[in-house]
Amino acid sequence: MIKRTFTMVVIDDIRAVVNGISRDMDWSELGIEIVGTACSGEEGLALVKEKLPDIIVTDIRMPKLSGIEMMRELLPQLPQTKFIFISGYSDFDHAQDALRLGAFDYVLKPFTPSQLAGVVRKAAEKLDLECQHNERLSDMQQKLRESMPLLRQEYLSLLVRFPARQETLRKRWEFLKIDMQPSPLAAVVLEIDRFVQKSEEIPVNEAELLRFAVQNIVEETVQRVARGIVFRDSVHRFVLLVNPAGGASALSIAEECRENAERYSKCTVSAGVSRTVQELGELPVAYQQAVEALTYTFYTGGNSVFFWEHIRQRPEVLPRPDAELEKELVYALRSGNAEQAEKSLLALLENAEMIEGLPSPDSSKAMCVELAALIRNAVPELTEGPELAELMKALTSPLAVLSDLRESLKKLCQLSCSQVQSRLQSSAQDAIQAAIRYIRDNLHLNLMVGDYAARVHLSTSYFSNLFKKVTGSSVAAFVIQAKMERAKLLLAGDQSIAEIAESLGYEERSYFSDVFKKTTGRTPTEFRASHGHRPESG
Repeated sequence: MIKRTFTMVVIDDIRAVVNGISRDMDWSELGIEIVGTACSGEEGLALVKEKLPDIIVTDIRMPKLSGIEMMRELLPQLPQTKFIFISGYSDFDHAQDALRLGAFDYVLKPFTPSQLAGVVRKAAEKLDLECQHNERLSDMQQKLRESMPLLRQEYLSLLVRFPARQETLRKRWEFLKIDMQPSPLAAVVLEIDRFVQKSEEIPVNEAELLRFAVQNIVEETVQRVARGIVFRDSVHRFVLLVNPAGGASALSIAEECRENAERYSKCTVSAGVSRTVQELGELPVAYQQAVEALTYTFYTGGNSVFFWEHIRQRPEVLPRPDAELEKELVYALRSGNAEQAEKSLLALLENAEMIEGLPSPDSSKAMCVELAALIRNAVPELTEGPELAELMKALTSPLAVLSDLRESLKKLCQLSCSQVQSRLQSSAQDAIQAAIRYIRDNLHLNLMVGDYAARVHLSTSYFSNLFKKVTGSSVAAFVIQAKMERAKLLLAGDQSIAEIAESLGYEERSYFSDVFKKTTGRTPTEFRASHGHRPESG
């Protein structure tokens, strides 16, 4: 239900349309107040600048100044104003253009009052939602100014990091009037997922509002089920100290905080949960347990909760990777087979993930770095460059999670195989060019394909396929073509046709003539005559 009144102007070069809309319809039912009308684009422009309405209903096509031209001029000054265009079927394309330029909606002539009212109602509802959003934003900013005093923040930050005498801790706790019991306590460390990357893409004030929104959600969640206090630990991390009670364990509270952050904010959070301690002096231990549990979001990429009790039995060191799989990976890399290299890489990673209990994130990161080193050592062709430097930076980033490292390793395999393929292609080109030179230097010999292949140290079948791929011609066809090109040059000289045939490896002149004619369309005699030579006698 719309709780506000919004202003509207009507602009059309037909007075009857203006009157019909502004006078014959009951806009007060929708919370709309007509503050002016105009019968031309110029009058409409002046009217809007004077009244600054919330909604503008205007004809799309008007003499001198069209509705679209008017909108182009006004939108930068009135970005929240909703433009609704009246359009005929012949102007439908213009109406579509208007939507792309920022119009709210359009109605096609002829339209009924209820159709127009429906569109205006949607515009008013949109304005109402925007007003509510701005009010909520203003309210959050006000709460931000009234946030927790610096003294309490500093005390709590020290409390979870450094041990102190129990009596001293209790006195300070009571002096600061912290609204919860000093025991029992559990620590929950919550982190906004990928906040560093997000903060690089949004203004500072939006980043601060995001952090405040998360803190507010966590505080409201805790207040509903238990007694606790939330304070900032770093730019993207919060600490929740909670008195577990009844069915509200620290783990269940952390999980509910995660769900609510995902539901009510533009981000997700992850959390690490400590065991419950009985004294304030044990909080540094509990805090470290929560931080350690939080590191296990390395495996999930975020939006998850880990309990220290569940991960404390994890294996410290990963077993040695499968040697056969490593050999398969190296072979695939050295042969430039990107598809097989990726399969072998994923098999190595999956084997590591199948061990019972998640290993420490540090050991998994170390394994990924070792795999990167294996890939680099397997491919001497892998040259330094911006792409390789970026991949190695990503593989050693402290912010990287397992999915990031897997993707970087896949890209490293692809880059390696690409450079191997480039080297192989270059080698193939060199081999074929060497064979071509040998063919042209030995046209007088009647050699087999295997002879040419042996010359460049390749198998006959591989050489044949490679030759066709590089030159587009079979070896036999290429040799014949080379001989005929040489024959053309020799026919321009004084050698007899029989001598030319013999120099090109043809024992019989007649066979040479047949091949020449089949290739060029003329006999050697005809070709020679066409170049100004007298025909041979006999």
